[in-house]
This record gives sequence, C-alpha cells and structure tokens, in this order.
Amino acid sequence: MTNSPSDNLVDTKIGLNQLLARPIQNASLAKNTSDLAQERALSLREEDTILLFRIGGERFALPANSVQNVFPSTTVRKVPHRTRPPFRGLCCYEGAILLTGLLHVVLDMPLDENADLKLRRMIVIGSDDSSWAFEVDAVDCIRKVDPSQFRNAPATIPKNASSCTNCIIPMDDGDAVLLNPIAIQTIMERSIQ
Repeated sequence: MTNSPSDNLVDTKIGLNQLLARPIQNASLAKNTSDLAQERALSLREEDTILLFRIGGERFALPANSVQNVFPSTTVRKVPHRTRPPFRGLCCYEGAILLTGLLHVVLDMPLDENADLKLRRMIVIGSDDSSWAFEVDAVDCIRKVDPSQFRNAPATIPKNASSCTNCIIPMDDGDAVLLNPIAIQTIMERSIQ
C-alpha cells in the first residue's frame, strides 16, 4: 500500500516538529549567532556588476551596489553661503532632499557643453543617512564584468581623479574608468565642512 500525499505531509510535519523540538547545544547556538552576526559577503553578481555612464565624452563606471538611484536631471537649488565646489546645492526627488555635487569638478574635467540635455541623469551614491547626487551626461547601461580583466589606471590621471579611480575596465566597445564611490563621497563631503 502506498502513502497518499496527505500522509507524506503529515510525516514531514512530524519530522520537522521533532527536529525543531530538540535542544540546541550552547556551543552550536553561539556559533550560529556569530555566523548570522557577520556582515554578508557580496555575491559575485553584486561585486561584478557596474553602472556605465558618461561625463564630458569620457566613459565611467561605478559598482552597481553603490548606486542608490538614477533619475532624470532635476533642478538644483543653491544654498546661501555654501558655494565651495564640488558642492552644488540641494535637489529633491520623490520627497527626498539630496545633497548634490559636481562630479566633473571632483574628477578635474571640463563640462561637455554639447551633451544632449534630454539624456542627462542624476546618480545617487552613498548610504540612506549620507547620500550624494551628481549629474552625468548620460547613463549607458548596467553590465556584468570580469574583474580578472581590470587594468591599473595610468599615472597621467589628474590628482583628484586619481584618488577616485580604482582601475580601467576593458570592454569590447571601449574602456571605462571604474570610480571609487567612497572617495567621491569623501571629497564632496569636505566641500560642506
């Protein structure tokens, strides 16, 4: 005689109840607690995914897990007595008021006066309690990359740009400069201190 699906379900519930009812050893409890308290390591998918964008005709990338939001360019309001670049002002998106910086100033680059205004986007980096928005000429795409192919950045990069540059990412359709979001945020934060 074979068991029906409902009999198998009852057997499974009994087995789970017995498993969950067993006493947990103190050593096991301490190890499990310690394991769960550890910061979660990023998966390969998260570590190796980038957001590609353009500023001044150059192609840049940020780790996708460092980007909080991307939205169409919006009005940036100046803050009285706070005009030190790269601080630009404040912008609002979906009810959030965001500090806004000038990434091209951080990277020692000129603005691209010929960039299509319809393609401009704001990128938000940082954490919920400390985020920064900056405008870029265009956002190209999100792409998975192979870190083993990354190259060191050349020594000819300007000083600020060098401190914000992690490496060069070679791709079939042209290289991109991988930026360090923490270094960018640090430079922007110094401008309002």
